[in-house]
Amino acid sequence: MAKRAVLIGVNKYQMPGADLRGCVNDVVNIKSTLVDLYGFDPNDIAVLADAAATKKAIEKEIVRLVKDSKKGDVAVLHYSGHGSNVPDDNGDET
Repeated sequence: MAKRAVLIGVNKYQMPGADLRGCVNDVVNIKSTLVDLYGFDPNDIAVLADAAATKKAIEKEIVRLVKDSKKGDVAVLHYSGHGSNVPDDNGDET
């Protein structure tokens, strides 16, 4: 059984006044918990923080997490940051 995780934390935003303070700390703490308490290998945990957490990078890591996971594996996805709404640009949403 493999154990993999993608952890995303965004404190710094391009919009003035939108920065957060604890999201990257959340990721650090979750990673430590996964390694120390649940036996995850640190090499099997992808961390995307602040500027590294681009749409492209997040999508790439999520696709890899799903693709590499098999029945019986443990796959963890964690996001800490602002959420937002975006327009449906291809009509696939209700």
